[in-house]
Amino acid sequence: MKTIHILKSILVLLIVSNVSFSQEQQEILIVGDMHQLPGIVKRAYKPMVKKIMKYNPELIMAEYSKTGDTAAMGEWNSKFKDAYIKKSQNYTYDENEISSLLNTSNTKLDSLQYRKLQAYYLSIGDQGNHRMYGYFARHGATKKFKPYGNQNPDLTFQLMRQLNLKSVYGVDSHEGYNGYWPAWQRALKQGTEEGKKTFKKTMRKDTWGTAFAGASWSLGRYTNKPSTLDAYYRVNSLRFKGFSGEDYDLQQKKWDDRNVNMAKNILEVLSKNDVQRSVLIVGAGHAKAVSQELKKLDANLKVVMYNDL
Repeated sequence: MKTIHILKSILVLLIVSNVSFSQEQQEILIVGDMHQLPGIVKRAYKPMVKKIMKYNPELIMAEYSKTGDTAAMGEWNSKFKDAYIKKSQNYTYDENEISSLLNTSNTKLDSLQYRKLQAYYLSIGDQGNHRMYGYFARHGATKKFKPYGNQNPDLTFQLMRQLNLKSVYGVDSHEGYNGYWPAWQRALKQGTEEGKKTFKKTMRKDTWGTAFAGASWSLGRYTNKPSTLDAYYRVNSLRFKGFSGEDYDLQQKKWDDRNVNMAKNILEVLSKNDVQRSVLIVGAGHAKAVSQELKKLDANLKVVMYNDL
C-alpha cells in the first residue's frame, strides 16, 4: 500500500509539473510581410490584421532597431540615428508626465500627448514607438483605418491600435551590416548567366503571385507559404546555383548574421516580458531564417508560422 501511495504522489507531481510548464511556455507567431504594396492592392493587409487578432497576442515585435543601439540602426536608418543623437543632447522631459502617459490607454490620449510620447521615444532612440506615436498623432488610436499599403501603419500599428498595446518592440540588428547591399549587387552582377536567369525567374514569379494574392485578399497566405518564404530567403542571400566569390560570401555572411542577431534580440524581449503569446512582424526574407535560429537558441519556445494558424 505504501508503494502505491508513493507512485500516486509521483504521478500527481508529474501532472502538476506538466500543467505548470504548459502555462508558462512562451510562443511566438512569425509573420512575413512585403513592407510596401502596390497602390492597387493597398488594402491587402486588412485580412492579415483580422487573422492575427484571433491569435490574441499580448506583445508585438517588429523590424525596427533596438532602442538606443546606434550600431543596430545602421546605414538604412541613418536619418533617424542622426535625429536621435541630436535630440538626446538637448531634450529634457517631465518624468512624471511621461510615466503617466505611458500608463494611460492610447484611446484616452490626444494629439498633443501623442507628440510628447513621440518626442520622448526619439530622445531615447526608440524607432518603432517614435513612428507609431507619430502615426497616432496624425490619425488617432480609434479612428477608421486608412490604408497606405505599408506594413507599419497597415499591419503593425493597426494591431497595436486594436489590442490597445502601449509599446512595440524593435528587434532588428544592422550591426556590421554596412556594405551588404553593394556586396549583394556585385555578387549578382558577377553570377553566371544560368544563376541570373534563375534569380530573375524567381522574382518574376513572385511579382505575379503577389499581384494576384493582393487582388484576391490572400496576400498573407501567399507571402507566408513555405515556398514563398524560402524564395525570399534565397533572394536576400542569393542562395542560387551560379553565385560564388568573395563578395558573395561577404553579403551572405552579413545577411545570416543579421538574422542570428534578430533571434537573440527577440529572446531578450521575451525574457523581460511575462507574456505567453507574442507576434513578430518581419520582411518575408527574414521569417524562415529567424524561425530556424529561434528553434536553435531556445528549444522551449514554441514557434508558430502565420500559415499554421
